[in-house]
Amino acid sequence: MNTQTRERSARGGRAARVAARTNPPPVYLSTLNRKVGPIDLLGPEGVEKIHNAAMTILETTGIEFRDPVALADWKKYGAKVDGERVRIGRDMLMDLISTVPEEWDYAARNPERSLKVGKRNSVFANAYGAPFVYGLDGVRRPSVLEDAHNFFKLSQMSQSMMVPGILPVEPQDVPVPQRHLELVHAALTLTDKPIKGSVLSEQAARDSVDMTRIVFGEEFVDNNVVMAALLNCNTPLVWDETMLESLRVYAAANQPCLLSPFVLAGASTPASPQGGVALLIAESLAGMAYSQIIRRGAPMVLGVAIMGVSMKTGAPMMGSPEPGLMNLLVGQMARFYRVPWRTCTMWTGSKSPDMQAAFDTANTMWPVLLGGCNYIVHSAGFLEGALGVSYSKWVQDARQLENFHRFFSGLAEENLDAILDDIAEIGPGGHFLGTDHTRENPMHMNPLQNNDSFEQWEAEGAKDAETVGLLEAQRMLDTYVEPYMPPDKRGELNEFVAKKRAEYS
Repeated sequence: MNTQTRERSARGGRAARVAARTNPPPVYLSTLNRKVGPIDLLGPEGVEKIHNAAMTILETTGIEFRDPVALADWKKYGAKVDGERVRIGRDMLMDLISTVPEEWDYAARNPERSLKVGKRNSVFANAYGAPFVYGLDGVRRPSVLEDAHNFFKLSQMSQSMMVPGILPVEPQDVPVPQRHLELVHAALTLTDKPIKGSVLSEQAARDSVDMTRIVFGEEFVDNNVVMAALLNCNTPLVWDETMLESLRVYAAANQPCLLSPFVLAGASTPASPQGGVALLIAESLAGMAYSQIIRRGAPMVLGVAIMGVSMKTGAPMMGSPEPGLMNLLVGQMARFYRVPWRTCTMWTGSKSPDMQAAFDTANTMWPVLLGGCNYIVHSAGFLEGALGVSYSKWVQDARQLENFHRFFSGLAEENLDAILDDIAEIGPGGHFLGTDHTRENPMHMNPLQNNDSFEQWEAEGAKDAETVGLLEAQRMLDTYVEPYMPPDKRGELNEFVAKKRAEYS
């Protein structure tokens, strides 16, 4: 090797080492197995009280299923059907939901990214459905397909974002009939983590399932969870045709749905935490029961999306105490019914990633995890009441998820005898920075948080949190590497999308 070659090799080696230190590959977090909590606010009598209230709602008031197929199914099964109103006896309902699995495996394209949902397991899922973004320049604008791609890429690069989802933002530049094709294709190719499916229409749900069958294989999909779908009930007490059509598709394919009343406490539900929870429990359980008529044993999730309402403007309000208490109650009721549950978190009414956003975000996450939630949606990025996703807040939130993961993983086993030996050796006035235990058990550190001196922070540009988040988002996108997909699978998937795109144009 001549001198020039050696110099180039040395430079390349140094550059590679610097790049590795600056842009280390993600160390992915596994499913959070909670060792802290859950908090139970109610005793057995309180649980029974809410259960009886929910059953009374379904037996006497009833719930509307605005779909002729569902009405026929319920009538055939023996429920009382009067027009679109369905009244379900508690014995019938409890029998139907008894076959919903308490826990299920969530398969990823890369088996190393697979998860587990239910019992003491919690997973973090991406933001969903915002029509606006706060871009890499911090400016608010309508979201486009490139933004959806970017948030899939950020999810792939994130250590803590376990479920990239399906609709991180609404791509305004893609026609609605084709939107699900672009999003499911992107989720499957730009990430190798578990995804969600579309509920835009019955056909969109079928296409979503068909695309996973291409990638995973038909038999595998029929016997394993490879995607989940988010279905919203129209609170109070209405399941509409579009949602029910999608529910039938996913239940028949053995794929779970997050059956979620959208709660504006004090508006769409009573302001009472117990009364509101009784109503949303009734709504979600009715959808879950119907899924078991379609396919007994299909995995489902009791879902909620709980917000307060500003008595000043009527606008949704995040971070207030009452929704937190309601989430704690929902968690306790889900454990009573022995089903997994889903909720929303890390969102805010703020229009920038400021102090209000930070307060709201933390105040919504703590009760969710203390309540033992299994499937946590909107885990990063939301602003302005879930209408916008901020690149900066997204990466800051994702780093905070690592903190939550560490806290709720609880205490590790420790050799106190060895630690006592360290204390004896160090003695009065010493320090523990150099001990083996300290080196091997460093405290968790968020690299986006600045704990330097004021002078050092100022010398390095006096960057605020929003700026740090934007720079980190850009770094993650610049260093993104698309995960491998076998060429034959990719080719078949591309062909399917191209054919359907032409069909729906």
